[in-house]
Amino acid sequence: MKTTYILGAILVSSVIGAIVPTRSAKTILLVISGLLAAYGLMRLLG
Repeated sequence: MKTTYILGAILVSSVIGAIVPTRSAKTILLVISGLLAAYGLMRLLG
């Protein structure tokens, strides 16, 4: 997976998490953003 797609997915999940009103959905999207960010860092730092 290209790093650009990973960064785009982080951005999308963060924006959706900011818009969604329920706390559980915000938490799930925060976890997804964190996992994607960790994966992206692992790919960048190699």
